[in-house]
Amino acid sequence: MAAERLIQFIWKYRLYSGKPLRTTCGQELEVLNPGEQNYHAGPDFFSARIRLEQIIWAGNVEIHARASDWYRHGHHLDPAYNNVILHVVGIFDTDITNSLGRRIQTLVPDYPSCLEKRYEVLKKSESWLPCGEYIRKVPPWNLSRWLLTLQKERAKQKCLRMEQILSKRSMNQDEAFFLALAYGYGLPVNSLPFELLAKGIPYSVLIDHRDNLSDLEAILFGHSGMLFPARDLGAYPSSLWYRYSELKKLLPGQPVPGYLWRFLRLRPASFPTLRISQFASLIHQRFPIGLSLLETDSMAETAQFFRSAASEYWNTHYLFGNSSPPIPKFPGEQFTAGLIINIVLPFLDALDKQGITNTVGSGTCKILLQLKAESNLLIKNWAIFGIRPSNAMESQALLQLYHVYCKQKRCLDCQIGAEIVKTAIHEKK
Repeated sequence: MAAERLIQFIWKYRLYSGKPLRTTCGQELEVLNPGEQNYHAGPDFFSARIRLEQIIWAGNVEIHARASDWYRHGHHLDPAYNNVILHVVGIFDTDITNSLGRRIQTLVPDYPSCLEKRYEVLKKSESWLPCGEYIRKVPPWNLSRWLLTLQKERAKQKCLRMEQILSKRSMNQDEAFFLALAYGYGLPVNSLPFELLAKGIPYSVLIDHRDNLSDLEAILFGHSGMLFPARDLGAYPSSLWYRYSELKKLLPGQPVPGYLWRFLRLRPASFPTLRISQFASLIHQRFPIGLSLLETDSMAETAQFFRSAASEYWNTHYLFGNSSPPIPKFPGEQFTAGLIINIVLPFLDALDKQGITNTVGSGTCKILLQLKAESNLLIKNWAIFGIRPSNAMESQALLQLYHVYCKQKRCLDCQIGAEIVKTAIHEKK
């Protein structure tokens, strides 16, 4: 029995066999327009047009694996399905009626078996990329067009999170950016504790102390929960603890639980201790930001904004109390690029939607094109199949493709997967 999703696919792209269509009642059927697919509640296709025995019908189409699913899903009692003009099924096991008692014609489409076989190969594949053995045959222009759509899709998802932060009326633009950045400084594995840390410290307190880097570090490290166990590990952590003890009356709530911070499997340059100090330095040097980030579409200038090194103590430390060879601890190129991609550009897009600026939209795309493609395991895996992004816009699209489509086996929703299934008809057996 064909899966419901495959029958939807066959109906959408008219992949049924070439012989004349007939309903289960023997009526001649011509599909004038399969309609617009609905991915939400309600009939599967809206605004379809069909001809039944020379009469043109306009309305919706519902699709099921079995005809009896109509009753199993309660559609016969739901007025929202009264405008269904055709029921398309894999197996016909009953006639159906709507809530008005009107009988609805049913079609069991005849389609090439190779479509189902190809779909099953993709669904049952245990490969990292289900279509790995076929994707090299996809025309480059087809892939490029799909990647552009995917990048926009990913950008929209990230923008939504920023819009939610900006929607809080009690929060000004700088405070919203501060909270968004805190999440970014915790990437890839410490975003939650970093976000909790930022939410637990009134933004106004940090701004009041922004001229004193030691105060900022005392507040951030103290409320991170890391300072209490480190207070006896040298003069620097001891002085921070003493100052935090004086300032914590300004801070509501309790420090972040220490167990939330992750160090395991992180490179020392990514330890949250360094990130907190770099974050303090950023606030010290850059906040309040005003419109400074909105006035450039240059990747280099945007990256320079985040070139704020950890304080002097961290030149010789990665952890409290553990000395290391001296080296200034600036944020790395890859980390900065991640901040720009995941935080700055979505934030600017959200501002653009709110009408704060009308120039950011094109500027964000320009910056993405200037940024190098990300370098991580997923991007390296794509290279195995001959797909190598040339910039951050393309690497973001590939990440979206894997996480939203490949990983979830949504092959028929993917333009590449759909093309691979459709071309099975034309391949020699």
